[in-house]
Amino acid sequence: MGFEQTLNELQAELATCIQSDNKESIPWSWLATTVSMILSDHSSGVSRPVVLAELEYAWHRYSSSEEQDSAVQRTLGGFFHRNNTAPGLAALFELRIAALEQLAHTSIWMWRLSGSDSAPKGMKPPRHSSTKQMSAFVHQRFYPMIESAEFEGFFSDKRVLYLTGLRGTASEEVLKLLPTTAAVFVLEVERDARLLGEFFGAEVVDGQPVLTKDPAFDAGQVWGVVDTVIQSGEEPTLSHCAMVEINVHPLGGGQPRLMAVEFRGADASLANAFHRGDYLGLVCAVTENSDTLSYGPQTLAFVLPSTAKVPEALATGLRSPRVWLSQVLPDTSQLTLLVRVVAVSANMPADGEPFRRALRVCDGTATRDATVWGTLALRVAGLRAGQTVLMRKFNAHEEQGTVMLNGSLDIGSGIDNVSSFPSVPHSAALRPIETLDGIRGPASSYARVSVTRVEPLQNELRDARDFAAATKLVHALCGRRVTRNADGFVCEKCAQPVADTKSAFALAVDLDDGTAVVHARVAAHVAATMLATTPEHFLKLPSKAQQLAALKKPLGQAFVVCLTAFTLPDSTKDTLLRIDAVCSAADVGSLEETS
Repeated sequence: MGFEQTLNELQAELATCIQSDNKESIPWSWLATTVSMILSDHSSGVSRPVVLAELEYAWHRYSSSEEQDSAVQRTLGGFFHRNNTAPGLAALFELRIAALEQLAHTSIWMWRLSGSDSAPKGMKPPRHSSTKQMSAFVHQRFYPMIESAEFEGFFSDKRVLYLTGLRGTASEEVLKLLPTTAAVFVLEVERDARLLGEFFGAEVVDGQPVLTKDPAFDAGQVWGVVDTVIQSGEEPTLSHCAMVEINVHPLGGGQPRLMAVEFRGADASLANAFHRGDYLGLVCAVTENSDTLSYGPQTLAFVLPSTAKVPEALATGLRSPRVWLSQVLPDTSQLTLLVRVVAVSANMPADGEPFRRALRVCDGTATRDATVWGTLALRVAGLRAGQTVLMRKFNAHEEQGTVMLNGSLDIGSGIDNVSSFPSVPHSAALRPIETLDGIRGPASSYARVSVTRVEPLQNELRDARDFAAATKLVHALCGRRVTRNADGFVCEKCAQPVADTKSAFALAVDLDDGTAVVHARVAAHVAATMLATTPEHFLKLPSKAQQLAALKKPLGQAFVVCLTAFTLPDSTKDTLLRIDAVCSAADVGSLEETS
């Protein structure tokens, strides 16, 4: 796999950058996920120095802030992901409030959120990932803070906060985040000295907040030092509960009292905002019993991060190697796997879930089946045999003596289609070029080719305006072809009637690089790039002659393509080829020359 080779090289180069003698000190799963995110953020290509710079910055954040333990996301890049792998509702974000504004002639407040862009000493923030911003509706729970004199200026100067339960609007042209009640606000010793005194009775002594008096008013405040963070290990459901144990010191000294603060259901991920030694503050906490509090409907939560945090887990957490399919054991979780797609099943609704698919994958050591649920299953329908994919945060279990994988957005799972990354063909330093006569076996390879023939597939169900037989009707949700019966359209993969269809290109091409001529199918989105038009514009051409002329546009042009070699399930035919990503050969090279 070309991506596997690139990861191995970047792992060694990053080890040199951080002055490590052992590249294995960089966790493979972290490296693969971070590189995938960088490539997704740079759709038009990225040079190797830029990749290494962003990796080095991300590494310092990872190793110094226990990101590997808390799984905190510090950018909004996931909501702009080109492969539609939006973060799950359980994902915890560390973000900054870039602006706070009230919509004109309304009582609605909006936050303008950006990634947490503070960089370690001597490092520059990443160029793209942390600067992406989104508008978010503020939940009414926080309106009293915004409108209160006690919190005047609190939301200015890029206030940092932790949020979970984030989801985007689906109907608006400009993506916005819907309101969430799950938030933890980050305090700063000097900036928030007045608030610490009035709300919690804490006075800053030698840089540390010490309880010296009663708060200015009683609102069920609690102030303590975090001792332990406990996650139950269950999936984040309504019954899920995470717990933060804190030591509450009495006024005037004395033995601290250990109390538990519970974060339940959709709020459970907030527990990961706290670490041992941090100060936790609550306003309007719910008292469950004499030793237990909970984050309730009106609770406000604050954290003052410890200034002397030394993660004990670094000794082992930073040495995790790559996990191969043959090494996966039952009852393991949060697996990151680089695999090749063997087959994708039709939709198999079950247990009240309208979307469920089986995904068969291999990596050269074993073949495994994965069950993918919900929205992620809908996205998996777009995968094709032979493609290289990165499976993130999948769990494993045993079923009738066989190890099976499970993934859904609810547990934070995601799948990145590496073969379709548009940035890789653009980026000469991130992939080798192979000759057509050297492509062997099922895999994804990159080649510099010229198009010598364009062939419409012709045997597809298509729009009546398609005189050249170069398109097909597909399910608007999953992109798979549809068939027609007496009742209407049926999706081949969703196995159910569909109301929404659209047209997609259905083409094959002949490619020549001087060593061989090969025949390859063309992925629908790739065909649109090669033709420099959309199916909608193509279908508006009024005659067959004009449509056939449009199909000739790629002839003689040079492209860099990702060629995926695959065989159809239960087929004895020769290996087939498909183009999964493409760029004009003229666009390659400028990035490396100017970096």
